[in-house]
Amino acid sequence: MNRAERRRQAKATKKKPTGEEKTSPPRLDITRIKSQLQQAASPQEVQQFIGQLREHGLPQAGGEELIAYAAQYHEALAALNSDDKEASVAFLVNSAHAWADDRIDQSPDRNRRACKAGCAFCCYLPVVLVSAAEVVYLADWLRVNCTPEELAAVRSRLEARCEQGTTSLPDQKRLPCALLQDDTCMAYEARPFKCRGWNSVRLEACERAYGQSQATTKVPVDTFAFVMGNAVLNGLSDATQNAELDGGAYELNAALLRALDLPDATLRWRNGERLFDVGR
Repeated sequence: MNRAERRRQAKATKKKPTGEEKTSPPRLDITRIKSQLQQAASPQEVQQFIGQLREHGLPQAGGEELIAYAAQYHEALAALNSDDKEASVAFLVNSAHAWADDRIDQSPDRNRRACKAGCAFCCYLPVVLVSAAEVVYLADWLRVNCTPEELAAVRSRLEARCEQGTTSLPDQKRLPCALLQDDTCMAYEARPFKCRGWNSVRLEACERAYGQSQATTKVPVDTFAFVMGNAVLNGLSDATQNAELDGGAYELNAALLRALDLPDATLRWRNGERLFDVGR
């Protein structure tokens, strides 16, 4: 058998695996999985379904992510069924943030995090995405917790960041988040999911990425915390969309400025308006 024939035989063998060879686990259909979780009638049914997925190759971490998603999805739907439309939004977002914090706190890497009070390197990111529900809630939170002077200062900083846009020239100074005051988040209690889930495990990497739009991809983060924050956010967003509300994601500065311009933003969002599609 010459070399060319051996190569052809090797290719044919690869194309026709024997029964003794290991087969990879079936690919999981995330759309079907989410649909099944949304239709689950109880937490026990969710656990049973996820147990079946694990038998077909779903990793342990993937199961925890789906449990967080399903719990938030069903709790959000229950909150949206409330008769008090405006009050339901505060409960909706507060409970979602609390659930995300609980899951994030369970991370096995929580003691490795470099984040601490007064460390604000990640608050210079050019883009932070927030859900529509979080935006209207955050605007209400600022109105309640800020003085008129503080609120005016926030609006001024938001306008400056919107003018700068999401990109900058190499020699252009990157502006901090409009909610950053003396290297501290003035709305820490109401901060978005994306801020809650972003936890660096290496301070030096944050220092190198400081003010740079692309370098954050090189910052090692607490992966479990990041995944859990997104899982809860996705549960909230899917529930609001299925309730025929705006469950989209928006750039923080422009969306928050828009919400602050509308005193009735919460009620209008709760009634199904899409308030933040302007300029898309």
